[in-house]
Amino acid sequence: YQRRVHGIQKQKMSVKVATRVRPYNDRERGLNATLCIDMTPVTTTITNPETNEKRTFNFDNCFWTHDGSTKDPSGIDIPDGPSSKFQGQNEVFQALGTQVLDNAWTGYNCCLFAYGQTGSGKSFSMIGKAPNKGIVPRVTEEMFERINRTKSETKQYEVTYSMLEIYNEKVRDILVPEERNPSGGLKVRERPSGECYAEGQKDMAVSSYAEIEKWMDYGNKNKTIGETKMNKESSRSHTVITIKFKQIELIGKKQSVKSPVINLVDLAGSEKASQTGAEGDRLKEGIAINKSLTTLGMCINILSEKASGKAKKEVVPFRNSVLTRLLQNALGGNSKTIMICALSPASSNYEETLNTLRYAERAKKIELRAKVVESPQDQLIRELKEEIERLKGQMGKQGPGTTNESGSAEEAERMKAELLASQLKMSEMQKTWEERLQDANKKKAETAQTVLAIGPSADLSKLHIVNVSEDQLLSGKVAYDFEKGDVLVGKKTGNPVPQIVLGSIAIKPNHAVFQKKGDQIVLLPSSPDCADAIFVNGKKIGENHILQHNDRIIFGTNSAFLFKDPSKVNNGEQQEFDYEYVMQEKYEKSENQAKELAAKKEEEEKKEEEEKKAKFEEMKKALEEKVHQAAEE
Repeated sequence: YQRRVHGIQKQKMSVKVATRVRPYNDRERGLNATLCIDMTPVTTTITNPETNEKRTFNFDNCFWTHDGSTKDPSGIDIPDGPSSKFQGQNEVFQALGTQVLDNAWTGYNCCLFAYGQTGSGKSFSMIGKAPNKGIVPRVTEEMFERINRTKSETKQYEVTYSMLEIYNEKVRDILVPEERNPSGGLKVRERPSGECYAEGQKDMAVSSYAEIEKWMDYGNKNKTIGETKMNKESSRSHTVITIKFKQIELIGKKQSVKSPVINLVDLAGSEKASQTGAEGDRLKEGIAINKSLTTLGMCINILSEKASGKAKKEVVPFRNSVLTRLLQNALGGNSKTIMICALSPASSNYEETLNTLRYAERAKKIELRAKVVESPQDQLIRELKEEIERLKGQMGKQGPGTTNESGSAEEAERMKAELLASQLKMSEMQKTWEERLQDANKKKAETAQTVLAIGPSADLSKLHIVNVSEDQLLSGKVAYDFEKGDVLVGKKTGNPVPQIVLGSIAIKPNHAVFQKKGDQIVLLPSSPDCADAIFVNGKKIGENHILQHNDRIIFGTNSAFLFKDPSKVNNGEQQEFDYEYVMQEKYEKSENQAKELAAKKEEEEKKEEEEKKAKFEEMKKALEEKVHQAAEE
């Protein structure tokens, strides 16, 4: 229902929940897993592979992406016929992404987050893989298309973009260089309204989808990744994208302002330490991921019980995790929230998939109270002014050598920090839009001078290599051409320091070099030992290798690159290779080489044994002849 109180439009609703099942992956095919998921547009049924017991869950949307698809001429996945129940990225966007935009246009805060076990397809739904773009790029692209259609002299829009990473329970702004983030992470603060925010987070002013795309690429380069047995280059953090969307409309002589906030959250998948083989830093990361997801599950469980009349006095533990503090408004406050649960179709993941469905069923019961506040910018400035005066008043009660009302010097320092943060925030909010755009352009100019510059650093019209990553968001983000001379590969301790710096223990300080000879690129290892840790198309190289278009190059255990010849791409010979293909190719060919070596060794040992046996028989015969001769004499 809806109601309007003192100029505030309120709406009561539940969290909208959708599920999506992906195709089998190679691991599941290798296990000969069977299909345990079935769907209608609003129900998801899971079958126990051992007992054949079925359980059906009801949701707002259920998207079948397991099979029944083909590709159109541009490479986009579409249903393979009129009877197919396949739903691709466009159908997911039309059902969920357009609702996010419609809610934001009306003035409601909104949140969309993806949940599921590792490898279930969360990032594909949220980000996608070209040309099958996910919800995040589609939402931002459609937003600016709507803006361009509706802006006028009496209606203007202001958009800012920010990107946070929650890693090991620490908040990091990944739109600024690492050295500008506090060593302990950004502090999470709470405004008088109950909204939580990361202190010091940078909101980048943007005026087009292209600018958002560049900031998104820059943030993805800064994401924390790590290696486990399940994931060679796995994102080890939760990512929170925040888009602040301000609508300014002049009605007569009165200015009407709406400032909804869109949060798009890609949660890290929970992983079992026994399966990942995690230890050291990887184990610590896994514990932090599981802690935040467990706390999120506890919050959802208590909120769903409160909605059904139970646990009325129980406190929701939002403060037990940084993730739940930042999502507090989305789950228990002023927001319209959508949750998409990514599912594995395989019987081998039955338990994890059932837990995800139970999680989603509880989330669907959570009640929200979203509201639209006319001119929330002015309201927030007023609240900040009141907070500043309150903090000044509390600090003014203290005299020299005395403590504050709580008797704690730490409390006094906390109030000073909050006062400074509130003053800075109010100063930032009172800047004109032109001043904020100028600030953002300065930050972009500074960022362009850092190592992780926005956009590719190589001339992609020339011969070049690009990285291939386990995380599809990171693939193709680092490129090197060969126009300025040799490109060295090694560690940062190399002399000279290589352009391509790798960290694997199998990499030598000066490991290899790419040399341009005429119109060819030759890959040369620095030594025979280095050659043992260089693979091209799955095989170890010899003294050198002349690269061909789409050659797959692996340094050490998992640093993969793809060699590109633009002339071949233009001739329609382009073929894309993902990380899974490159590593599987190396594994299979290495296994074949090992089998060949083992067979050769076995043959040599057999031949040696036969030679020994023949020699023994010869010696035995000679000895017997001598004995016989001696007996005759």
